[in-house]
Amino acid sequence: MNITRHPENTVSWIDLGTPDTETTTAFYTALFGWTVARPDPNGYQLCTLRGQLVAALGPAEDAGAPYWTINVTVSDIQATATRFTNLGARIIVAPTEVGTLGHYAFALDPVGAPLSLWQPGTHTGMQLNHEPGTFADISLLTDHSAQAAAFYRSALHWNSNPDHTEFRLPDNSLAATGRPPGKPTVQRSLWLVSFASDRPDADAERARRLGATEVREDSDGDVVMRDPTGALFALTHHVR
Repeated sequence: MNITRHPENTVSWIDLGTPDTETTTAFYTALFGWTVARPDPNGYQLCTLRGQLVAALGPAEDAGAPYWTINVTVSDIQATATRFTNLGARIIVAPTEVGTLGHYAFALDPVGAPLSLWQPGTHTGMQLNHEPGTFADISLLTDHSAQAAAFYRSALHWNSNPDHTEFRLPDNSLAATGRPPGKPTVQRSLWLVSFASDRPDADAERARRLGATEVREDSDGDVVMRDPTGALFALTHHVR
């Protein structure tokens, strides 16, 4: 689906910090058919599908396992960052101007899940989603879904159902919550990015041949995997 506008407080962009950009680029281009641009001076590489922006890759800045980061569009990044802090989040990178592209901030929510805030300038985010090989939805992997629900309700106006297993975003999309995979680690909460697929099983098999490992297959047919450098991602044919 082509996108011309991302509503406020919704996911507008995804990017991956990786310790091995060459391996990561080779994996996602082979799996999804992306074209990955040459890196900018900071190593940031834009990814397109059929000429439309879908994601970005760059050098990992955090220690530990790499992860996909969701970027949430906001109209006033300073006010949102202040609200995040008042509600118990940690602002790791204060609102910063990124040339004419927009303003950026990076945070850890109160349950420890990393996410970015984006006040758009000339860069408004993804131009294509909900098609095979592009962004489909997000899930919050955490053992503290009630605490997360209380935060996002006030911080970004996301509603949740009574048992906190699902958020509803302002664009009416849904984001599930679930338990983190594997053994407990220091980083227990994480936003999981799912990519649309016509055939998750077949794409998962291709991903395995390209060096990914399967973490689990859910009852609805979604497949959660780790890419060759360890970043979690999912394949889904259910676009929530």
